[in-house]
Amino acid sequence: MRRFCWESLEIQRTILRLLMSKPRLWRLATVWLLGLFVLPVVIVLADSGRIVPRPAQTFRGWGMSLAWEANDLYGGGRQAAQIKDPQIQDQYMDLLYGDPATRLTLGFNVARYNIGGGDDPTHKHMRTDAQMEGFQDGAGAAFDWTRDASQRRMLQEAKKRGANIFEAFSNSPPYWMTVSGCSGGATVAHQDNLRPEMYENFENYLATVVRHFKDVEHVRFESLEAFNEPDVGWTARGRQEGNSASFASQNALIPMLASRLKHDGLDTFVSGVDMNNVGDAVAGVAKLGPAAFTALGRMNTHDYHSATADPAKMAEYKSIAQKAHKPVWMSEVGCCFKTQGDGTDMWGALFMADAMRMDLRDLGAENWVIWQPDWNVIAFDPKGGAPQLKKQFYAIAQYSRFVRPGFQIISAGGAYNTLAAYSHSSKQLVLVTTNWDALTPNDLDLSAFDGVPAAATVYRTTADVSVNLKEGSIKLSSKKHIVDQLPVRSITTYVIDGVTPLSASASSDVEGVHQIVSQGTKLCMNISRNSIQSGDGIIPYLCSALGNMEFNFVDQGGSAYSIHTVNGAKSLCLNIANAPKSPGDGKKLGGPGNLIQSACSAGSVPSNELFELVELGGNKLQIRVKSSGLCLEDPGRGGTIRQNRCNASNPNQQFHLD
Repeated sequence: MRRFCWESLEIQRTILRLLMSKPRLWRLATVWLLGLFVLPVVIVLADSGRIVPRPAQTFRGWGMSLAWEANDLYGGGRQAAQIKDPQIQDQYMDLLYGDPATRLTLGFNVARYNIGGGDDPTHKHMRTDAQMEGFQDGAGAAFDWTRDASQRRMLQEAKKRGANIFEAFSNSPPYWMTVSGCSGGATVAHQDNLRPEMYENFENYLATVVRHFKDVEHVRFESLEAFNEPDVGWTARGRQEGNSASFASQNALIPMLASRLKHDGLDTFVSGVDMNNVGDAVAGVAKLGPAAFTALGRMNTHDYHSATADPAKMAEYKSIAQKAHKPVWMSEVGCCFKTQGDGTDMWGALFMADAMRMDLRDLGAENWVIWQPDWNVIAFDPKGGAPQLKKQFYAIAQYSRFVRPGFQIISAGGAYNTLAAYSHSSKQLVLVTTNWDALTPNDLDLSAFDGVPAAATVYRTTADVSVNLKEGSIKLSSKKHIVDQLPVRSITTYVIDGVTPLSASASSDVEGVHQIVSQGTKLCMNISRNSIQSGDGIIPYLCSALGNMEFNFVDQGGSAYSIHTVNGAKSLCLNIANAPKSPGDGKKLGGPGNLIQSACSAGSVPSNELFELVELGGNKLQIRVKSSGLCLEDPGRGGTIRQNRCNASNPNQQFHLD
């Protein structure tokens, strides 16, 4: 199907207004459009925003956990090597680690090394590749450093290709330290499996391994994580190592381990809490005692979720870390489980692309780490031939090849589906946009930068088996906008060279995701029942880290904003029901004059979907509805947000954006 690219969204909206005002012309245009596109086209509101050089974290790197992958690649324990040809083994590593400027590679520079506990040698219940070797067979026994040869080899191969950030992590203590006698987990799910009298033995085991790798393997682990997914109900005789650790044991072990590392003169800190998902991490870090929390040198979390991540939970974890002056890692994710998605490779690719964007932007992760590449990123050839690249490989590459260590994550404004990153040293701006199930006009405003060129380089991956990192070029508009029609199910990277940020005064703090908090009631605007249905109302509710309390402000020009929901896969827009000029009653959900969510309008944004922000001073503002000139008002618990006659002294019409 041929694609038609509008020269600018402003022209598109003008044409749409003209056509809709003249029915006969509209009918003729419809026939013309059908002939042009062959098939009907779904037009949706653009992913638009002003890219501003408002800095967030400096990004440090991409990476993976080695663990089972090493056993698959080189053979180890009970697992035979999936690839036996040394040259093809090297090709596999080259696809993961290395310099993207020199070859096709994901450009990883982070490696997480799994310090295996080692299971009872009589047990055969684990996956063959997941059975990790421990270094010690009992209390006081000598450490056998010849073990875990495959993972140690993979670690050195990664280092040889440029890996420079290393973390060690433990899935389970050695079996002989456990209550169940099995490194798969406890006899009863969620119970502690590390025997209390073995705390010092476990501390010694981990610290000794870290010391050995620094002195002998010449690998300095920046961090050591002792409890990997302690929130999961790991049970004995499972298919992998696991340890459900209570907060009592974490509160005891974390300070002990940090003290031991310092005592041994190791420049390695303890990281945590490494829960399975961000929501559990938020809850978990709150249960750490002061000593344990202080002992953490960094806050890790995994980011497993079903379809749509929760930006509110991410923002809360990020806020906790920022207040404590601790960096954040997203230390593990993968896709897809059998219950996820539609079974296509591209669904998983888009899932990973969304995860990367949100983990870097909303979570504030300085490093991003996948679990195992053979989980739908790179497939082993059953016949031992060349590795087979999956769509997830190209999805990750759309980010990792261009957003390199040292780039600073910056604001993409209201472009919710776009990640923005900038390198001061190379004067390069990188934008990565994910698009799901409709043709979407992209409108990215680069006017906050100087030296914007006439064209940008574009790389794109789509559901088409032949379109992977396909390179092209796009001309920028005279107003420094990238205006691009995004194909269905696509990931697009724009690389803009030679640009420098204008002064910070040119940046706006409004565009982007916020909670909307009432000054009068201290309640937050909330989508009733976390609905994703058009027509449902917006209510005031107790503020918390929930996705239905987060709203994305998009600058529509003329000092007006559209306000978009972010709690569902498809964004809706806030508007005033029925667009009356009179106040709403503030009582009936969806009643005339009350605030609702509905499908975002195509083309020209109607005035009841536009809101003007009136500064009142002291970080307070009114939100004025453009169609009526009335202001949003919070009637308090039990009511629904309505429009009412503006009164700047009414605290229930005063809001601030968090």
